[in-house]
Amino acid sequence: MAPSTGGTVLLVGGGTGGHIYPNVGVVERLEARNREVVHFLVSDRPSDAKILDALGYPYTSSPARPLPSARKPWKALDFLAGWRRSTRQLMQLLEREAVSCVVATGGFVSGPAVVAAARRKIPRVLVNLDAVPGQANRRLAGLCTKVFSSYPSELLPGAERIGLPLRAVSVGEMSPQDARSTLGLDPELPTLFITGATHGAESLIKAMMAFVGDTERAAAFEGWQVFHQCGTFDVATLQKAYDDAGVKAKAVDYCSSMGAAYRASNLVVSRAGAGSVAEAWANHAPSIFLPNPYHKDQHQRFNAEPMVQAGGAVMVTDHVDADATATDLQGPLLRLLREPTARDAMTQACAESCPPDGAEKVAAWIDTNT
Repeated sequence: MAPSTGGTVLLVGGGTGGHIYPNVGVVERLEARNREVVHFLVSDRPSDAKILDALGYPYTSSPARPLPSARKPWKALDFLAGWRRSTRQLMQLLEREAVSCVVATGGFVSGPAVVAAARRKIPRVLVNLDAVPGQANRRLAGLCTKVFSSYPSELLPGAERIGLPLRAVSVGEMSPQDARSTLGLDPELPTLFITGATHGAESLIKAMMAFVGDTERAAAFEGWQVFHQCGTFDVATLQKAYDDAGVKAKAVDYCSSMGAAYRASNLVVSRAGAGSVAEAWANHAPSIFLPNPYHKDQHQRFNAEPMVQAGGAVMVTDHVDADATATDLQGPLLRLLREPTARDAMTQACAESCPPDGAEKVAAWIDTNT
């Protein structure tokens, strides 16, 4: 079939994979609907370029900068300069790519794109990902033609509730043994998957290093293997910590097949970004979430709460101090390593409560309205 003539869909969001990957899920559904002309707008952080280069979609890097907090007023000039540069860039991009719709997943890259599209009267779709809408999303919602949200929120009146849009590769379909073989793991060993998402989550990594640094705790991993995706943290340093502890493990900086990682795992330890929660839930993976401790609004805690309340996950506080976090993690992690019936109950709870994937609803709206 020939590509549709509905114009280019501009997918906006960056700074972390959590803002990019939901847009990839939408693109996959658009491609299935014969809407194949797309372009991504991401931040100019190297991690965004790495993701898009691997995916092979056309993209532009934005000079936009985050809105500074009241504690860092000196960064306001950088924000304003970045806004002006990105607005000029957007006006050229919208014209050059013949953009017919803008889909924004929030964050600082989205602001100039939504404003520029509004000036050109181009349809704008906001997809809110987190349980607590960020400042940018709250401000942009009123400028958008359509607002979707992965969580109910009084801060986004009129938003349509959907599940978080997921990439096809985020949901595993192969057997656990085949998934482990794909990842270079022992196909027969139960597996603990640890992920801090794109950037790795250094405080979580250091907590795990402290955890296995204790001989008694490390012994609990006998008969298990660990697959640890550590992002920007030094892989060799992390691998040495596991090796020195006698824990069978494979540390990697990036995993291109998250569905395989979840499918391979019997248990997950993870940050609680909206995408991480949605992927673990969709894969029915028993999980221990350690929400990012640096966010003032603690939105990752609220992201994880529905899965915790459903019985599919537990939550542990990341104290930033590695030893304190490892101490709090000890009880739930050791219990779930040792009790397969507890893990089975969590898997069943996930299967019964998992939200539907929202990518199709977003794609359907775009296809119908642009």
